[in-house]
Amino acid sequence: MTGVSGPGEAGGHEDAPPAWGGLPSSSLSALRGPAVRRLLALRQDQKLTTRHVRLMAQSLEVTERTVWRWLAAAECDESAAVEPGARAQSKDRFSVTPEVRRLLALWKGNVAAVHRELIARAARGEGEPPPSIPTLHRAIRRDLTPGERAGLARCSTTVSRPVAGR
Repeated sequence: MTGVSGPGEAGGHEDAPPAWGGLPSSSLSALRGPAVRRLLALRQDQKLTTRHVRLMAQSLEVTERTVWRWLAAAECDESAAVEPGARAQSKDRFSVTPEVRRLLALWKGNVAAVHRELIARAARGEGEPPPSIPTLHRAIRRDLTPGERAGLARCSTTVSRPVAGR
């Protein structure tokens, strides 16, 4: 091959349109919400057909099954109609608190040490039981920027570490 992009290939640029003239993936994602809302309106008017769903799936470069799932989710939850395919956000998921940030600074970004400290505090009745280490890692990756994580790892803090036996 001489470097010419074939159909469906972006020529090395992830968000570039395919050589055959399709839309970039970011544009396709942006069209999901309006498309699902239009299909919901058709369903409400009892005019929705499988052909509508098939055409929308082809246009958005997803499977028909995916469009049907988006429609089902949007009927149960209005936020799913705004951003179809997005992961649901749970209100009770663990997120990084100011205390976890302080502990990350104290332990220089060592998540295992932070987890041990949270377990020890919970055992003394000083707080809730901590999440698992993988959950703590996910929350830190999600809630802190790479720069914040790097800064906490190099942080020199004036807070002294607890000394065992005192």
